[in-house]
Amino acid sequence: MTAILEGEGKMELDADDVRRYLIANPAFVQEDAELFALLASQTSDDGVIDLGAAARGKLLVELRQLKALNEGIIETARANLAVQSQIHMAILALLEAESLATLDRKFAGRVPGALGVDICRIYIEGHAPLKNAEAILGAGEGLISQVLGQKVERLGRVKIASAEMLYGAHARRVQSEAVIRLDFGGHDGVMAVAARDPDHFQTGQGTELLNFLARALERQIVRWMHTS
Repeated sequence: MTAILEGEGKMELDADDVRRYLIANPAFVQEDAELFALLASQTSDDGVIDLGAAARGKLLVELRQLKALNEGIIETARANLAVQSQIHMAILALLEAESLATLDRKFAGRVPGALGVDICRIYIEGHAPLKNAEAILGAGEGLISQVLGQKVERLGRVKIASAEMLYGAHARRVQSEAVIRLDFGGHDGVMAVAARDPDHFQTGQGTELLNFLARALERQIVRWMHTS
């Protein structure tokens, strides 16, 4: 079977040529919406592929994929909003502090609850601003390098080698942590936040909000560091 295309230069198309082209380019029909719709509308006979059913099946798969993607985006957005709300609550609690001792108590007590974690600690190398601190503690030189190396932050499973140094008696019950480097005007420091939930902090997780909390803490603590 042959067909003739009308135009300035008439060209004969052989059915075998068309068939070979379509076999070599199977996506051609699907990508041509008008042609696909025309073929899909034809009544199928026995032994003939039902392109209409194929099209509907393809669309159904795509719709399911889009629905799953949309649900994933919504769930992520909700989780991000929840974390944002937690960080804001923690910072508001810290801003209410009228002294370093009050800030220490809030960081040890209210902030873990606001963040949904089990323990929060701050360590300042070479300086212990409070005599009877709960959460804002002094540390020996080299602790920060031992905990973070050259990194500015670390999220994920608790490192057994540094867990006891950071969390003391709580070390055995926490499983995930966020550790962020701090700078207290010449004194290196670190904020360590840990939870029992092994998936609460994960490698690759965004740290923008935690870093915002860390910067807020730096400013609050520096105000009272040398007057406490």
